[in-house]
Amino acid sequence: MIARAVLALALLAYAGQVMAQEARTPAEAVDNFHKALTRNDTAAALSMLTRELVVFEFGLIDPSLAQYAFKHLPLDMDAAAATTWTVDTRRAGGLGDQFWVLTTYRVTGYDKLGTPIDNTTLETVILQRTGGVFRIVHFHWSSVPKV
Repeated sequence: MIARAVLALALLAYAGQVMAQEARTPAEAVDNFHKALTRNDTAAALSMLTRELVVFEFGLIDPSLAQYAFKHLPLDMDAAAATTWTVDTRRAGGLGDQFWVLTTYRVTGYDKLGTPIDNTTLETVILQRTGGVFRIVHFHWSSVPKV
């Protein structure tokens, strides 16, 4: 039983590693993370994050990968399934192995109570390239109603 669980975890880690390596650019890594959220693919989403991850999300802080994984990642997956994120603007840059991607999204859909959502969401992502793989070190999200 324990051996089977270890094998399953190893396969998930390998599958996630493959997903993380598919990104050719920092912006593509960010897009792949959002796709993993939409698919409710925890292994792929986690594979794109560093152990040093810090998340600033709508006024809250997840100071570690573990806290984000257990506290807000499931909520982010639920929100991604109920909404559509359309890129309005994007800028990216970086130097060496440090990169950033700044994106504004139009987010539409419905919340848990069925209330319509039509927001502009601002996203700052900092990424680290290690061994040719882009991984996310930091997210900062904020949102305002679309005007």
